[in-house]
Amino acid sequence: MSGLFGALGTATSGLSANQVALQTSAHNIANTNTDGYSRQRVHMTTKPPYVVAGTGSIGTGVNVTEITRDVDDFVRSQIRAANSKYQYNTQKSDTLGQLEDILNEPSDDGVVTSLNTLMDSWQKLAENPELGTSKTLVVENANSFVDTVHQMATSVAQLKKDAVSSLEKSVLDFNEDVSQLSDLNEKIFAESASGETPNDLLDQRDSLLKSMSGLVNISTTFDSYGRTTVSLDNQTILNYVGTTHNTLSVVTGSDASGNAVVSVGGDSTAASESLGQSADLGQVLLTTTDADGNNTYTEITTSEGDMGGYQASTTEIQEHMDELNDFVAKVAKVTNIVMTDGASQTENDGTAKSGVFFTLGSDSSQYALNFAVNSTLQDDPSKLVAGVADSNGDIAAGDGSRALAVAWAMKTKFATPVSDSDLSTYDTSTMKFTENQDGQTFAETFNNIVTKNGISKQKADNMASAQKTVLEDLERKDQSVSGVNLNEEMSDVIKFQQGFQANARVLSVISEMLDTLVNKTGV
Repeated sequence: MSGLFGALGTATSGLSANQVALQTSAHNIANTNTDGYSRQRVHMTTKPPYVVAGTGSIGTGVNVTEITRDVDDFVRSQIRAANSKYQYNTQKSDTLGQLEDILNEPSDDGVVTSLNTLMDSWQKLAENPELGTSKTLVVENANSFVDTVHQMATSVAQLKKDAVSSLEKSVLDFNEDVSQLSDLNEKIFAESASGETPNDLLDQRDSLLKSMSGLVNISTTFDSYGRTTVSLDNQTILNYVGTTHNTLSVVTGSDASGNAVVSVGGDSTAASESLGQSADLGQVLLTTTDADGNNTYTEITTSEGDMGGYQASTTEIQEHMDELNDFVAKVAKVTNIVMTDGASQTENDGTAKSGVFFTLGSDSSQYALNFAVNSTLQDDPSKLVAGVADSNGDIAAGDGSRALAVAWAMKTKFATPVSDSDLSTYDTSTMKFTENQDGQTFAETFNNIVTKNGISKQKADNMASAQKTVLEDLERKDQSVSGVNLNEEMSDVIKFQQGFQANARVLSVISEMLDTLVNKTGV
């Protein structure tokens, strides 16, 4: 359209464009402190001109073509990867730190101190074998040592249970995030298909994906509408067309038959299911549900995120529990062999022989929890034999050779884990074991457990610190692109305000011209 009415349309388009730009700047300023918000920009293009013969092309104004987010998708994908690694090492560090506190070494009331106290009491019994108080001291110090081990084993078992519970909670959170992402996919598609740009929804999507990356190492792909497909360990959890929406579950225990018990969807309040086979505690499972509501489970590897951290911690806790059980077995078996001259340590009915000092129970995985001083000796410490009987069954006065042999055995190096071959080297004539030069004493065995945990904890600390630095650097890069700069926004507000006022002034001038043309010229 030419003439004044064409100019009127041109000024109106400028007025509308600057109004949209002002509204967008206001939206940016309002969300300056909104977590996950990405700065939005208005893109303007000139309208197609019209051609006047003999004159040329005359402009017709401006169009707002789109409002986009300032986002570097590559940086955000790196942030998700770094966040997974950071959360993995953070959770592992926290859990191993709790284990370090439980092991409580070095300390004045830890296992090693209690063990050394027990060894000293055996030494004192060897020096005063007929003194009742010396025998009572051995039994009481042994009970104190057992109590220390029990408390530690109970705390380690509880820590493992807590780690699995936390893993279960992470699985539940992940499934809820997947459901929210599925809803967002539908909303994003609906707005995009109608020609709108769902910027705020895309920000919610990115924030949700970052949250999910903190739980587990996800892989993501996007379609042209902005919908997301999420995969884990090459298994599809959610695809953007909505035909696949799986969940995760986790193994939280086992039944009497040894079959794994599954917390379906990580929901501790819902009924659990039996996997029908054994599986590691804390194993994460991809859960596919058919039309009849039947679940199919597939093992998933979760190497990063909270889930990976809790799984790795659970594995290390179990390894240290196994080492603690072996440590207890070493102490008990070596002591018992010396006290019984290597004879069978149980009667035909399975009860401990009177000469046996420690009992362990029949379950090797529960040695540290079932560890105890023989009840016969607890009831009557005077029955503790400090010497060696002769052929007539008599013990010479002042003979503390057996007690001394126990004290020496505690300083002897044995293989770790303790082997039957090491235990079979006991010589009844010398009352000594053949020392394994590559082995460890009782105290060294326990200190090795503490040291290994300390090394793992330090490694996790260092990795967490390094990943935190990487993550913070990436987030600064993301903020430099997507963050709202108030100085820039205020500058834009002034610019768009002036543009709006200028176009309004043009409209006013054209209105006056039209008034002159219509009312004063009679045209």
